[in-house]
Parts: sequence; structure tokens; C-alpha cells
Amino acid sequence: MVLGDIDQNKWSLGLDRVRNALDRLGHPEKSYRHVLVGGTNGKGSTCVYLERILMAAGYRVGTTISPHVQSFSERFRINGCNADEAELDRIRTEIEPLVHDIGLTYFEWCVILAVMIFARHRVDLGIFEIGLGGRFDASNVMDPEVSIITEISIDHTDYLGDSTSKIAAEKAAIARPGRPLFTAATGDALGVIRDHARAIGAHLCVIDEPSPHVTGMKGPAQGMNASLAVHAARALGVETSEQELAAALGSAFLPGRLEHIGERVILDVAHNPSAMLVLIKYLEEIGFHGVGVFGVLADKDYMTLIGMLARVCKAVYIAPVASPRSWGRAEMQRCLGPEGIVECTSITSAFGQALETGERIVVTGSFYTVGEVRGSLICTG
Repeated sequence: MVLGDIDQNKWSLGLDRVRNALDRLGHPEKSYRHVLVGGTNGKGSTCVYLERILMAAGYRVGTTISPHVQSFSERFRINGCNADEAELDRIRTEIEPLVHDIGLTYFEWCVILAVMIFARHRVDLGIFEIGLGGRFDASNVMDPEVSIITEISIDHTDYLGDSTSKIAAEKAAIARPGRPLFTAATGDALGVIRDHARAIGAHLCVIDEPSPHVTGMKGPAQGMNASLAVHAARALGVETSEQELAAALGSAFLPGRLEHIGERVILDVAHNPSAMLVLIKYLEEIGFHGVGVFGVLADKDYMTLIGMLARVCKAVYIAPVASPRSWGRAEMQRCLGPEGIVECTSITSAFGQALETGERIVVTGSFYTVGEVRGSLICTG
């Protein structure tokens, strides 16, 4: 793996290290235009919708997605295709002597690799998904012509704060003076974003109507994500026909986002209550009455998440995920009170027990959970 020697669980928020690295590399990011996409949920989907629209208009596009579901190369897209992992490895090997003393974190390396590979593929625009927050996220070193903030809800409270207002203040920092800022935020979060935009002179546009087009990704939130992308594309000066726009939005896809595999399995990375609510609404809409497989990181609101999932599942098979940050036996034991919650030793074991029921299965929680199941299904067909 390209960054296999770097601890991806070590976070050190700040922009100085990335700025220093870009200085030494001669600022390759200045060879193309930038868009920043932040928010709590829906960032990846919005990035891909915008990517597809830009491609339909003839632009060459680089897109970052975070985190990945199965392959590290998913994080770096060139015109809708995952980057070549061997090329990413060569780029790291080449630039390592120039930046080795800076102490770049895993996520900072991802930004630097994206900057470099986008420049080498001569993209016209780079779409950068904010990984955590906004103010101190490594991608915020970019100079975006347009910034997008999707819906905001509670997540990453240790880093961003324990209210939507505090979280919105961090995410609003991706806006730039005199430039468009599009958001689908509501309530207190919207108030904070509006105040920040006014203070710095950003041109705020609140998106409150979903796109009427059929989207390639499923779920009740996708219309708003698509609408954000459509408005951002227009602000960038991109022109497409209605037919081209419909085709672009209809062809968008990301693994693990309400993804159906065969007739029985649905995969969705719902790792916070807001995302789980979207999943539950979707399952209710399609009349799902099956079983669940669930695994999550220890810092998530797992009690709430399991309670929500149990509303639509006859049984929920829970297990640790393949990460040092996984919840453990103590956390899982807290969830075993309600009937139908079954503790398993691994996600693979949990999925196996779910299969034996003969029921439809929803696999959710962490990206690790979805990635492990998806990998086994894709490999075995």
C-alpha cells in the first residue's frame, strides 16, 4: 500500500505542514482550478455529481474521496476512474526526499498525492473533499473558486465540538471572500454559516430544493446533493444541456452508498445518526424487513445507531471492525439488552450468520464494515 507505513489513525490538524510541502514542490496545485466540498454527510456523493457534470461539459477532472471503502486508489479519481496505485507509489517515492522532514500525516500525504497526480494528468479542475471539519483540514490550503457545504449534523465531536453550531463554524472556514459558497445546511448551522459568509464577504447561496433529475445514487438526500453540484457547476461557468445534465447525474456512483449487490444485500456507510436516519427512511420506503450487520468505531454513537437500525431489522449481527479504533467487547456488551442483537467475533462471521437466515441483509456502520463485506462479495461474484 502506498502509505502503508504511516499510521492513518494519527491526526494532527493544521495547515502549516501541507503549505510547507507545497512550497518545496513548487506549488503544483496552481496548475488547475479548485472546488472544496465539506459537510457531515453527502460530501462524496456531491463530489461525484459535480465530477460527472464537469466531465459531461468536456472538462478533465480530478476528485478526492475520503475515506475509501476497499482500495486506497479510490481516494484519487481522474475523470471518474480510480488512480493507478503504482503511479501513486512512484509519486510518493519521487517526492519523499523533498518533504520527509516535515512529518506529514496520512491525510496530509493524501492531499499532497492528489495535488501531484492531478497536476501530472493536467486536470482542469480539482474537486477536494474535506476529510474532517474544514478550518484545519489539509485540503483547506487550496484556493477554491467555489465552496460547498452539505448538510451538517453531529459527528467527530472530539475534534469539532458537541453542537451543530460549533461544527458549522469549523466547516464554514472553507469559504473564501468574494467567491460563491453553496450550502444545504439548515437551522442553527445555517445561521453560523450565514454569519461567517457575511463577515468575510463570501457569496452565500442556500440550496433548499432538490434536483428534479433521477440520480444514480439512491436515497432521500441525493436530490439535495445533486442540486448542490448543479449550482456549483453553474457558478464555475459550466454549461450543459438538460439531456447531458440528466445523463451525468444519472450515471453517478460510489461504492457503499445505498449500494445493492444482488437481490439480498444493501451496503451503506451510515456511521452517524443523521446518515442512519437517511438509511432507515430508504429501507422503510422499499419495504425492507430483513436483518442487519453492523460494526463501528468506538468514538461513534453506537447505542443510538443500533437502536435506529433495530427498528427495521428482525435481528442485528454486531462485530468489531478491522481497525485499532474499533469498538470492542465492552461497547458491544452494552448493546445486547434488546432481543435480536447478536454479538459476533468478526464482520465476516456476522455476515455469514446473516446469510444463513435467508433474509435480506443491510450492512452498515463503518467504512471498514462495508469494505470487508463488499470485498468478499466482489471477489466471489
